[in-house]
Amino acid sequence: MNPVIYTEDELRAKCAEWQKILRLQDWDVRVSIVRENQMLTKESNAEINVNVQHKLARLRVIDPIDYHPDNLNPQDMEKSLVHELLHIHLWQFTEELEGALQDAEEQALNMITDALIKLYRK
Repeated sequence: MNPVIYTEDELRAKCAEWQKILRLQDWDVRVSIVRENQMLTKESNAEINVNVQHKLARLRVIDPIDYHPDNLNPQDMEKSLVHELLHIHLWQFTEELEGALQDAEEQALNMITDALIKLYRK
């Protein structure tokens, strides 16, 4: 698998495209590529913060400079983007999850993301 790396403008365009696919086009999603030290969740490739009342989300993807070379898969910004966008749909149900339930949610979203990306890229 080859890395999928975008500029911030390209990532924003991809975000708008995926918002339509995932029926999130009524959300204001602010996307940025940030350095690892700007991430709120350490050892994460992407993260999202959601304000459900205002339909506003802030999505951050880690800069390729800080992507850890020992990761099993090369960086794929599109997969990270889709995974984080899917969190919006589940946010009210899963925001407070911890431990095994949080792990189960992440595994499920990883599988859904992989399936959607695979179908999209065919």
